[in-house]
Amino acid sequence: MKKVLKFAGLISAVLALIGFILIMATPVAAYHDSNANAYFGGLNAIFATGKCQASGGGISIAVDFDGKLAWSALLAWIFVLVALLILVAGIVLPLLKVKALDKFAGVLNLVAVCLLVVAGIFVFISKATFWAANKYDGGDYSLGIGWIFAGIFFLLAGAIAIAPAAVDFLGKKK
Repeated sequence: MKKVLKFAGLISAVLALIGFILIMATPVAAYHDSNANAYFGGLNAIFATGKCQASGGGISIAVDFDGKLAWSALLAWIFVLVALLILVAGIVLPLLKVKALDKFAGVLNLVAVCLLVVAGIFVFISKATFWAANKYDGGDYSLGIGWIFAGIFFLLAGAIAIAPAAVDFLGKKK
C-alpha cells in the first residue's frame, strides 16, 4: 500500500508539472473572426508581457498590445508552483525516515491538494479575468485548449494527491 501512495505523489507531481508547462507554453485565449485570428499566450495572462500572435489573410504576425495580467492566471501559476514544491517535499520527506517529519508530510499533502484544486478552478476562469483586465468586449473568444487540459490535469493531480493525505491523517488515528 505504501508503494502505491509513493507513486500517487509522483503521479500527482507529474500531472501538475505537465499542466504547469501547458499554461506557460500555450495560448490562454483565442479570438476567432471570419477575417482574423488572435492568440494571447499564457505568459500574457500570467505576467502581462503584451504580445499577441495574430493571423489573417495568410499572414501571421506578432503584435504588441498594452496587456494586463489576469489575477486568476497569476494565482494559478503561483499555487501550482507551490504545490509542485510541496509534492516533491512529500516524496522526499518520507525517504529521510525522520518520525517528526511524518506528521508534517500529511499536512503538506493536504495543502497541495487544496492548492491544486483552487489552481484548476482559477485556470478555467482565466479567460474571463484576462478579458476583463484588458477591457475586451464582444467577439468570439475561447479558452485555449492547453489551458483546458492544464485545468483538468490540476484537478486530477489534486484528486490523486488526496490519497496520501487521507492515509496520513486516517492512519494516525489508530
